[in-house]
Amino acid sequence: MTQDTDSIASQLRIARQRALGLFVRGICMGTADVIPGVSGGTMALITGIYDELVATIAGVHPRIIGDLGKARFAAALQGINASFLVPLLAGIFTAVLSLAKAITYLLEHHPEPVWGALTGLILASVLVVARHIDGWSVSSGLLAIVGAGIGYAVTILVPVETGLQFYKFIGAGIIASIAMILPGISGSFLLVLMGKYTQVLTAIHERELTVIGFFGIGFLIGILGFSRLLKRLLANHHRLTMAFLTGLMAGSLRKVWPFRLPIDGDVENYTCVLPEVFDSEAMLTIALMAIAFVLVLGIERLAGKVSKSP
Repeated sequence: MTQDTDSIASQLRIARQRALGLFVRGICMGTADVIPGVSGGTMALITGIYDELVATIAGVHPRIIGDLGKARFAAALQGINASFLVPLLAGIFTAVLSLAKAITYLLEHHPEPVWGALTGLILASVLVVARHIDGWSVSSGLLAIVGAGIGYAVTILVPVETGLQFYKFIGAGIIASIAMILPGISGSFLLVLMGKYTQVLTAIHERELTVIGFFGIGFLIGILGFSRLLKRLLANHHRLTMAFLTGLMAGSLRKVWPFRLPIDGDVENYTCVLPEVFDSEAMLTIALMAIAFVLVLGIERLAGKVSKSP
């Protein structure tokens, strides 16, 4: 009896540790998702949960609704991999609801240090993911180049203004959800391009449930559909898929590079440069870039130890 009790206590302790770890990863993903230029998928990759995240989302099936209707709650929870998804989503929503306003303020008033930290994060992420690709080849190298080209092309697109029609929020939700699970393609940045970033954030701040609802419908449609395709690609062409995603991240670096020279006074059309003067702001930016780079490598190492622990 004592051994059984000790075994149950040990399992509960491991479950709590896993839930806490997933909650923290969710906070990292949620924080990334509200910053134009950074992808929550990138954080999922560097924290070691990307494959499980894609498989879990792709595994969500309509029969779960039937299980809930028939009060088969255990089957429904198992069907959505609740022990993984619930703490992760809790972390994501916590970050989005609590940090969106602060991050928007920092990007408006102190953009260079914020972009510097994000540059360090993505640089390290590219290194981490590329290092985990098992055996580079000509085909994987070419796909990485294609991914980098697509990632770069997205960063030079010019934002447009769109109306408030409900179907446009549904479309924005679909596109944002696909980008969220693709490392290197920022869902929030695509919302900026579609003229929906400020509208969606305002709706979240002011609890505009209609806008949130339509955006949420599109988000669910996009993520449930695209995750199935991505799951197949990872299962059948894992090395090539990861090489392409690595290129996407590398190509997106232009969007987060902190030192910019506007062309003809247009802040959206700029050239990436090195700082002309190493003042306090520039030094802080470089320091945050280095700290973020080291932090990502530390997160990767810690995630590896956690995944190997019993």
